[in-house]
Amino acid sequence: MDTHTDVSKLKVLVMTSEAEAYSQLVAAHGQTYALQHLPDTSDPLSIGSSAGDYDIALILRAELTANYLEQLRALIAEAPLPVIVFVDDDPYNIAPIAIRYGITSFVVAGFDPRRIPSLIEVSLERFKLHEALRSELVKSQEELAARKIIERAKGLLMEKKQLNEQEAYRRLRELAMRQSKPIKEVAETLILYSDILP
Repeated sequence: MDTHTDVSKLKVLVMTSEAEAYSQLVAAHGQTYALQHLPDTSDPLSIGSSAGDYDIALILRAELTANYLEQLRALIAEAPLPVIVFVDDDPYNIAPIAIRYGITSFVVAGFDPRRIPSLIEVSLERFKLHEALRSELVKSQEELAARKIIERAKGLLMEKKQLNEQEAYRRLRELAMRQSKPIKEVAETLILYSDILP
């Protein structure tokens, strides 16, 4: 299966007040990407859910402040998308924190329109990997939580009905099949009404 990203159709949000840099982007890649310019503000959250309309965001600034970074973190949490940040300088060494906050790529003193295609491709792949890992983590956490609920329900059945572990689990499965519900849902209901179990 070809997993290569087709960058020719990407909608790219460019957040910057550096008019010359944006002009360079348009001259170099205006025919390749759908570029949308948004003048840089002190509040990235002003974009809101419309960030989800874009495939990737490029941010060009003199430097990144802690407050601006917090706003970016909230924006990415609201509408996850790959973000490449270009800064002229990083006097407070914010780059490592930015990566932990979800910034896909952080480039210091390295804005060059010729590098944009490769940076975009790498950032998109990195973002996909991160999202896959996050999804796997969420799935694992949900499975662990479900197992804990089922174990608790089994314990209640063992205590109230004097069943061994195998019998308690079989009883849960039978209830789930009869009600056409997931065993976790049946276990939750049993726990909820455990006080009135005979």
